Amino acid sequence: MNLHPKSRLVVGCFALVTMSCSNSNVAQQERQGISSSKSTFTINLDVATCQEEPKHKSEFVQNIDSVASSRTIVSNSIPNHSTGAFPNSGNPNAIKPQNHSYLLALKPKYTGKVTSGEGYSFGVLLNGVEVDPYSAEFFQGRNGTNREWNINALKSSVNLGTDCNNAHVQPGGKYHYHGTPTAYLEALNVDGTKMVKIGYAADGFPIYYKYGYSDSGELIELKSGFKLKSGNRPGDGKSAPDGVYDGTYFQDYEFDSNLTSLDECNGRFGKTPESENEYYCVFTDNYPSSPLCFMGTPSDDFNHRMGGEMQIGGRPNGNQTN
Repeated sequence: MNLHPKSRLVVGCFALVTMSCSNSNVAQQERQGISSSKSTFTINLDVATCQEEPKHKSEFVQNIDSVASSRTIVSNSIPNHSTGAFPNSGNPNAIKPQNHSYLLALKPKYTGKVTSGEGYSFGVLLNGVEVDPYSAEFFQGRNGTNREWNINALKSSVNLGTDCNNAHVQPGGKYHYHGTPTAYLEALNVDGTKMVKIGYAADGFPIYYKYGYSDSGELIELKSGFKLKSGNRPGDGKSAPDGVYDGTYFQDYEFDSNLTSLDECNGRFGKTPESENEYYCVFTDNYPSSPLCFMGTPSDDFNHRMGGEMQIGGRPNGNQTN
């Protein structure tokens, strides 16, 4: 059964300046936000722009095997909330039921080593819809495609057909999130008064939405530590992009630990409703919204490269909208 919003989600969207600050000011910055120079990165937090109810029933089952220390999630990838209209001018695909099963570690191990999320879906939310932050769009120049420069799906300069959930649809019909799932959070009545778990990362760690506890025990809004690089891209505009770093590409950003209490994978250790101290991942409303990497070992069930044919962002090639 679909969930219907009960109250409007009111959130702010802030970006970060290219400046550093002392760690003692991190909590204050995360509460207040930091202004920035102009960026093409954009995120939709207006739930009113999602008016479509899914034509298929959402199916989600979670099974825990304590003996095997595993969590299995089975889903048809149909959201249990309203969406934008699909197909649309930026995304020609219709939402269709899928058949997915994900095997996750019940007690994930923190490695402290960053594993890139490129080629993976980051995780799955507790309605069975995948989080797939990377796009399958790359720099196209006179010398062909350069896959070292991956185009952001959440940007204002090109219409990739994302809806209020910062989501759209793959050619095979799979609906998936690139960033904050606004209508899903609205249906959960997320209002900033408590931490709310919304899913699991591919390495098994829990995902929470933007709120966490400071060292003093205060519930605050968390923000990532990514900022635009200064200056211009090193390319010639033919084989690699030139022009100012403006957020068009994932590679336009760099991580600055002085700006946040989160690590570069949008994760941190801290108190949660389920533990006095555990590692968890955070969806934020500033760039990149969805975490882009792992601090554990991701399950192969989220690896788009498995099974022979190379897939980027959940599709066979870079010629269709992800």
